[in-house]
Amino acid sequence: MSEAGKQKKILMVEDDADTAESLRVVLEGEGYQVSHASSAPAGLAAARAGRPDLILLDVMMPSGTEGFHFVWDLRRDADEAVKKTPIIVLTAIHQTTKLRFYPDESEEAGEYLPVQGFLDKPVDSARLLEEVGRALGGAR
Repeated sequence: MSEAGKQKKILMVEDDADTAESLRVVLEGEGYQVSHASSAPAGLAAARAGRPDLILLDVMMPSGTEGFHFVWDLRRDADEAVKKTPIIVLTAIHQTTKLRFYPDESEEAGEYLPVQGFLDKPVDSARLLEEVGRALGGAR
C-alpha cells in the first residue's frame, strides 16, 4: 500500500453500483480513502462536505449528461477549495460515438471541459491508478 495514497480522499460520482464497487476495490487496495455518491446533486453535497482530493466522475447518469452539469456547478462553487478539486471523467461515450470532450493532437485548441483527465470505460485498473496518481501530483 502506498503511504501517499493513505492521505488522499477520492470521491466517486457514479450511478452504476457495480462499477463503483470495482473502482473502490482497486483504489482502496492502493490505500486511498474512497467515498461514493450515485448522482450529481449527491456528489456536489459530498464534495462540499468531505473536501476530497480528487473526484472520479461518470458523465452519463440517470438524467442524461449529469456529469457535465456537475463539472460546471463545481467550477462555479463559492468555496475556492471545492472549486479547484481535480476531476477525472469516466465515460463509455467514446466507445460508441466520435464525440470527444477533450482535444486530440490533430484538433485546434478550443474550450473543453475543465477537468484534469478522461478515462474510457471499462476502466483498466493500471490506467486508473496512473491517472489518479498524475491528477494528485504524482501520489499513488
